Amino acid sequence: MERDQFTFYRSFWEALKVLPKKDQLPFVTAICTYVFEGESKPLTGQASASFLLVKPILDKASKKAANGKRGGSKPKANRKQTESNIEGEIEVEGEVEREEENENDSYTPPTPSSRGKRFSPPTVDEVRAYCQERNNGVDPESFVAFYASKGWKIGQSPMKDWKQAVITWEKRRKQEGKEKPTAQSMNDETWKYIREMYHHKEEP
Repeated sequence: MERDQFTFYRSFWEALKVLPKKDQLPFVTAICTYVFEGESKPLTGQASASFLLVKPILDKASKKAANGKRGGSKPKANRKQTESNIEGEIEVEGEVEREEENENDSYTPPTPSSRGKRFSPPTVDEVRAYCQERNNGVDPESFVAFYASKGWKIGQSPMKDWKQAVITWEKRRKQEGKEKPTAQSMNDETWKYIREMYHHKEEP
Protein backbone atom coordinates (compact mmCIF):
# COMPACT_ATOMS: atom_id res chain seq x y z
CA MET A 1 0.00 0.00 0.00
CA GLU A 2 1.32 3.47 -0.90
CA ARG A 3 2.00 5.58 2.17
CA ASP A 4 2.53 9.32 2.56
CA GLN A 5 3.85 9.32 6.12
CA PHE A 6 5.07 7.15 8.99
CA THR A 7 6.06 7.50 12.64
CA PHE A 8 9.77 7.88 13.35
CA TYR A 9 9.93 6.47 16.88
CA ARG A 10 12.43 7.60 19.51
CA SER A 11 13.99 4.13 19.44
CA PHE A 12 14.86 4.77 15.77
CA TRP A 13 16.60 8.00 16.80
CA GLU A 14 18.54 6.24 19.57
CA ALA A 15 19.70 3.61 17.07
CA LEU A 16 20.70 6.36 14.61
CA LYS A 17 22.77 8.31 17.15
CA VAL A 18 25.04 5.38 17.95
CA LEU A 19 25.84 4.64 14.30
CA PRO A 20 29.04 5.94 12.71
CA LYS A 21 28.47 9.06 10.59
CA LYS A 22 29.01 7.10 7.38
CA ASP A 23 26.16 4.70 8.28
CA GLN A 24 23.58 7.24 9.48
CA LEU A 25 22.32 8.42 6.08
CA PRO A 26 22.12 4.87 4.60
CA PHE A 27 20.14 3.79 7.70
CA VAL A 28 17.56 6.59 7.36
CA THR A 29 17.41 6.14 3.58
CA ALA A 30 16.79 2.42 4.01
CA ILE A 31 13.87 3.11 6.37
CA CYS A 32 12.25 5.64 4.01
CA THR A 33 12.78 3.43 0.96
CA TYR A 34 11.23 0.46 2.75
CA VAL A 35 8.20 2.47 3.93
CA PHE A 36 7.47 4.54 0.82
CA GLU A 37 8.64 2.22 -1.96
CA GLY A 38 8.39 -1.22 -0.37
CA GLU A 39 11.99 -2.05 -1.21
CA SER A 40 14.83 -3.20 1.06
CA LYS A 41 18.14 -1.46 0.39
CA PRO A 42 21.26 -3.57 1.03
CA LEU A 43 23.11 -2.47 4.17
CA THR A 44 26.24 -3.64 5.97
CA GLY A 45 27.71 -3.48 9.46
CA GLN A 46 25.93 -1.59 12.22
CA ALA A 47 23.43 -0.01 9.81
CA SER A 48 22.23 -3.47 8.82
CA ALA A 49 21.87 -4.62 12.44
CA SER A 50 19.93 -1.47 13.37
CA PHE A 51 17.60 -1.81 10.39
CA LEU A 52 16.80 -5.41 11.34
CA LEU A 53 15.65 -4.09 14.73
CA VAL A 54 13.26 -1.47 13.31
CA LYS A 55 11.94 -3.47 10.34
CA PRO A 56 9.33 -5.45 12.35
CA ILE A 57 8.01 -2.18 13.78
CA LEU A 58 7.69 -0.74 10.27
CA ASP A 59 5.89 -3.88 9.09
CA LYS A 60 3.43 -3.72 11.97
CA ALA A 61 2.74 -0.02 11.34
CA SER A 62 2.23 -0.67 7.62
CA LYS A 63 -0.27 -3.44 8.35
CA LYS A 64 -2.22 -1.23 10.75
CA ALA A 65 -2.27 1.58 8.19
CA ALA A 66 -3.58 -0.77 5.50
CA ASN A 67 -6.30 -2.13 7.79
CA GLY A 68 -7.31 1.37 8.79
CA LYS A 69 -7.58 2.50 5.18
CA ARG A 70 -9.80 -0.45 4.23
CA GLY A 71 -12.02 0.07 7.25
CA GLY A 72 -12.46 3.81 6.76
CA SER A 73 -12.49 6.33 9.58
CA LYS A 74 -12.49 4.64 12.98
CA PRO A 75 -14.64 5.84 15.88
CA LYS A 76 -12.78 7.75 18.55
CA ALA A 77 -12.94 4.82 20.97
CA ASN A 78 -11.36 2.49 18.39
CA ARG A 79 -8.59 4.96 17.68
CA LYS A 80 -7.77 5.06 21.38
CA GLN A 81 -7.76 1.27 21.46
CA THR A 82 -5.33 1.17 18.53
CA GLU A 83 -3.01 3.60 20.29
CA SER A 84 -3.27 1.48 23.42
CA ASN A 85 -2.34 -1.63 21.42
CA ILE A 86 0.78 0.07 20.06
CA GLU A 87 1.82 1.09 23.56
CA GLY A 88 1.06 -2.43 24.75
CA GLU A 89 3.36 -3.78 22.07
CA ILE A 90 6.23 -1.82 23.56
CA GLU A 91 5.30 -3.07 27.05
CA VAL A 92 5.26 -6.69 25.89
CA GLU A 93 8.68 -6.28 24.31
CA GLY A 94 9.97 -4.99 27.63
CA GLU A 95 8.47 -7.92 29.53
CA VAL A 96 9.99 -10.48 27.18
CA GLU A 97 13.37 -8.80 27.29
CA ARG A 98 13.21 -8.67 31.07
CA GLU A 99 12.64 -12.43 31.16
CA GLU A 100 15.51 -13.03 28.75
CA GLU A 101 17.97 -10.80 30.55
CA ASN A 102 16.95 -11.53 34.17
CA GLU A 103 19.81 -9.24 34.97
CA ASN A 104 19.28 -8.82 38.69
CA ASP A 105 19.42 -12.59 39.24
CA SER A 106 22.28 -13.29 36.83
CA TYR A 107 24.90 -10.86 38.09
CA THR A 108 26.90 -10.29 41.19
CA PRO A 109 26.25 -6.93 42.93
CA PRO A 110 28.24 -4.00 41.48
CA THR A 111 31.42 -3.04 43.25
CA PRO A 112 31.26 -0.05 45.63
CA SER A 113 33.31 2.04 43.21
CA SER A 114 30.62 1.68 40.53
CA ARG A 115 27.73 2.82 42.76
CA GLY A 116 26.53 6.39 42.54
CA LYS A 117 28.07 6.95 39.13
CA ARG A 118 25.87 8.19 36.32
CA PHE A 119 25.54 5.65 33.53
CA SER A 120 27.28 6.54 30.30
CA PRO A 121 26.61 4.40 27.18
CA PRO A 122 29.79 2.66 26.02
CA THR A 123 31.32 3.02 22.60
CA VAL A 124 31.78 0.07 20.27
CA ASP A 125 35.52 0.19 20.97
CA GLU A 126 34.95 0.02 24.74
CA VAL A 127 32.66 -2.99 24.39
CA ARG A 128 35.09 -4.63 21.97
CA ALA A 129 37.99 -4.18 24.43
CA TYR A 130 35.95 -5.66 27.29
CA CYS A 131 34.80 -8.62 25.17
CA GLN A 132 38.38 -9.29 24.07
CA GLU A 133 39.48 -9.14 27.71
CA ARG A 134 36.90 -11.80 28.59
CA ASN A 135 37.42 -13.68 25.30
CA ASN A 136 33.67 -14.28 25.12
CA GLY A 137 33.01 -13.93 21.37
CA VAL A 138 30.22 -11.35 21.86
CA ASP A 139 29.77 -9.04 18.85
CA PRO A 140 30.33 -5.47 20.18
CA GLU A 141 28.61 -3.74 17.24
CA SER A 142 25.45 -5.83 17.63
CA PHE A 143 25.49 -5.29 21.40
CA VAL A 144 25.69 -1.50 21.10
CA ALA A 145 23.10 -1.32 18.28
CA PHE A 146 20.67 -3.53 20.22
CA TYR A 147 20.69 -1.51 23.44
CA ALA A 148 20.94 1.88 21.71
CA SER A 149 17.68 1.11 19.88
CA LYS A 150 16.05 0.52 23.28
CA GLY A 151 17.39 3.66 24.92
CA TRP A 152 19.90 1.65 26.96
CA LYS A 153 17.22 0.02 29.09
CA ILE A 154 16.79 -3.46 30.53
CA GLY A 155 13.06 -4.04 30.21
CA GLN A 156 11.57 -0.81 31.58
CA SER A 157 14.54 0.10 33.80
CA PRO A 158 17.57 2.19 32.78
CA MET A 159 20.76 0.17 32.38
CA LYS A 160 23.17 0.66 35.28
CA ASP A 161 26.19 -1.41 34.24
CA TRP A 162 26.79 -2.28 30.58
CA LYS A 163 29.54 -4.74 31.52
CA GLN A 164 26.99 -6.82 33.38
CA ALA A 165 24.80 -6.81 30.27
CA VAL A 166 27.78 -8.11 28.27
CA ILE A 167 28.14 -10.95 30.76
CA THR A 168 24.45 -11.81 30.25
CA TRP A 169 25.01 -12.09 26.49
CA GLU A 170 28.11 -14.16 27.21
CA LYS A 171 26.20 -16.58 29.46
CA ARG A 172 23.29 -16.86 27.01
CA ARG A 173 25.73 -17.58 24.19
CA LYS A 174 27.25 -20.44 26.18
CA GLN A 175 23.84 -21.81 27.18
CA GLU A 176 22.39 -21.79 23.69
CA GLY A 177 25.59 -23.01 22.01
CA LYS A 178 25.44 -20.30 19.39
CA GLU A 179 28.43 -18.59 17.83
CA LYS A 180 27.31 -15.17 19.08
CA PRO A 181 24.09 -13.59 20.35
CA THR A 182 23.47 -11.00 17.65
CA ALA A 183 20.91 -8.20 17.81
CA GLN A 184 18.98 -9.97 15.07
CA SER A 185 18.75 -13.33 16.86
CA MET A 186 17.65 -11.84 20.18
CA ASN A 187 15.16 -9.49 18.52
CA ASP A 188 13.69 -12.34 16.43
CA GLU A 189 12.71 -14.18 19.62
CA THR A 190 11.02 -11.09 21.01
CA TRP A 191 9.03 -10.32 17.88
CA LYS A 192 8.05 -13.97 17.40
CA TYR A 193 6.34 -13.79 20.78
CA ILE A 194 4.65 -10.48 19.88
CA ARG A 195 3.42 -11.76 16.52
CA GLU A 196 1.93 -14.85 18.14
CA MET A 197 0.19 -12.71 20.74
CA TYR A 198 -1.39 -10.43 18.14
CA HIS A 199 -2.33 -13.41 15.99
CA HIS A 200 -4.39 -14.82 18.86
CA LYS A 201 -6.00 -11.43 19.46
CA GLU A 202 -7.06 -11.07 15.84
CA GLU A 203 -8.65 -14.53 15.61
CA PRO A 204 -12.51 -14.38 15.75
